[in-house]
Order: sequence, then structure tokens, then C-alpha cells
Amino acid sequence: MEQKEKKNRSFLGKLLVFIFAVLAFLGLVAMALSVINAYINPQHFIWTTVFGLAFWVILIFNVVVFFFLLLLWSNKIWISVLALLIAIPGISKSFSFGSKEKADNSIRIMSYNVHQFITVNKEMDKEQLTNRLMDMVREQSPDILCCQEFGYFKTGKTRPKGIEAFAENVGFQYVYYNRKSNYAGNVIFSKYPIAKVAEDSGFGQENTYGVMVSVDAGEKGKFHVANVHLLSYMITDNEIDILTNTSERKNNLDTIGKKVLHKLNYAFQRRSDELKKVLDGMPPVDGPIIVCGDFNEPPLSYNYRQMQKAGFVDTFTKVGFGIKPTYAGKLPLLRIDYIWANDGVKPLDFERYKYKASDHYPIVLDFAINN
Repeated sequence: MEQKEKKNRSFLGKLLVFIFAVLAFLGLVAMALSVINAYINPQHFIWTTVFGLAFWVILIFNVVVFFFLLLLWSNKIWISVLALLIAIPGISKSFSFGSKEKADNSIRIMSYNVHQFITVNKEMDKEQLTNRLMDMVREQSPDILCCQEFGYFKTGKTRPKGIEAFAENVGFQYVYYNRKSNYAGNVIFSKYPIAKVAEDSGFGQENTYGVMVSVDAGEKGKFHVANVHLLSYMITDNEIDILTNTSERKNNLDTIGKKVLHKLNYAFQRRSDELKKVLDGMPPVDGPIIVCGDFNEPPLSYNYRQMQKAGFVDTFTKVGFGIKPTYAGKLPLLRIDYIWANDGVKPLDFERYKYKASDHYPIVLDFAINN
């Protein structure tokens, strides 16, 4: 059949088949590197991390090549088919077909990186933005709100006074954040009584990358919540604009390209250490645990797999639906904020709200405590 195919094709047809066969092979290699990235510690080998970050781009590329080879009726299509089969683990982590449930004893938790109240709307100041955010939180009515990058939003107010004012305006009776050291903008607001975790743990000593409390929701149950923020990529909008602008990219690729690559490599390596410190810093808890926050990691990453190995489930994959990217900046399809839960928690419903006030979108989980 292959010989007959070669005979019947024109020179242009053969050239197109050759070009798309090469592209299919490159797509296959890129997809394989994207999927295996989850198994490689960036501390030991860094160069697969970019492929894990670019999963959706690589997947779309392979789908396009597949259809071109299909149109050309080439038997080289098997290369694209193999690439798409390899992509299945990545698709299962990045796209959810989860089914939602309801329960009378449900509890709602929201995680939101508020970006220090630096508004994406240049016509609003920090205080105006904060008032809008408070309206949104009141509307969604979470029982627990975990904020990352919670900064100053009103001139003349100290950080404790600002946190206190926010809690009072939204209706949270209980608040926790690191007071001794390592504030880092992580704050937990709660409508239920909360308590600091054991002093002999990393979270108790305030020397890890987040905050953790125990929550007593009365008849609904008791559980622990950790609010985490790992190092960002620190890539600016200006750098993204230059790299996506053809004319500017030609003139700046050597300098900006290397700078961005260095930032990516540094961030992936640092976050590997940070997550280890988070997991090592947890107190010995035999019960329901939720870990949420801005992890700055895509689903096909080493840190994502480390959370799974530690016994946590990405609740979006269980009760969410669709892709639901959580980054609201100029890089599309990035899901880097998570609400993780262990087997003591029953996820009921997961939502991502496209409320664009920060460079992240808020995510919400309705859950119940397993008896």
C-alpha cells in the first residue's frame, strides 16, 4: 500500500507528506517530554519543565498535524495517533468530566490570589477594587476564604487593621495569618472557629510557605486547612508582549528569551524545594485535610505528582468540568491554582469564577467531611 501511495502522489503531495511526517515526529517527542515531566525532579534535570507547561499548545499542535495527515490520507498518521494516545494522562489531569453532588452538610471554601489588590482595571484604585472583591466574596458566601498575596489596600491602615476590616466587612469571625514571621500574604478567613496547628510543626513555627489551621464546623465535622503560595514565574507582561510580537521578538530574542528561560528554570527548581518544605512542615494529622492556594504549577509537573504521592486529590478532576484555567494574565489555559483534599474529604462541586480583578481567578469547592 505504501508503494502504491508513493506512485500515485505528485511531487507536491510527497513533499507535504514528508513535512507533516516530520512535524508529527516532533509533536510526538514534545508530547512525550510533556508527560514524563511529572516524573522528573527539576532539581536534577530542568529541560522538560517547559514542555509540561506547554501541554495544551503541544496537544493542539498534534491535533492539527493529525488532521492534515488525515486529509493527505497518509499512513504516517500513526505517529500523530501515538502522540495523542500519550497525551491521555495529561488530558485526564487538565480536562475534567467530573459529576457534581449536593449534600445538606456541605461546606464551601474559596481560594483566591488577590495580587496585593493591584487592579487589572487602571480606572480603579486599591480600595475600590477591594470593595468589589468583598462584594464578590459576599455573593459566593464561602465558609472559609484562603487568600494569597493579601496586601495593603487602604492608606493609613496597618496590615493587621486591613485584615481585620476585610474580615468584618465580609462577615468572617475568625482570621489566621503568620504574625511572628514569614507573613507572605497568606491569610485564612473563616466563619467557623479555627486554631493554630501544633507548634512543633513547620506550619506551627511559621517557617514554611503558607499557613495552616484546624477548623471546627460543629456538626459538619472537624478538618484542617492549609493555604499555600509557591514562588511565581516572575515573568512580566512586557516580556510576554515582546516574545509574542514578531517584530520585537526578532530584535530581543537573545536577551529577553534567555531572561525568561532563566526565570522559568529558577522558579521550577525553587518550587520543588518549597513544596517539600510544605509537606514536611505539616503536623501529624489523622483526619480530613484540604490544601489550597497558588502553586504556580501546571498539572503536568513534578510538584503536582508529589501532591498526589502525598495522598491528596486534585478536586477539580473529581467534580469540576472543562479546562478552567485559573491564571487571568496573558498566558492562556494555565491552571496553576488548586484545592487539594485527602480521603477524609468528599468533594461535591468545583467552580472557577471568571471574576477578573486580579491576575488569578477565584476557585471554589463545596465539600463534606467523610464519616
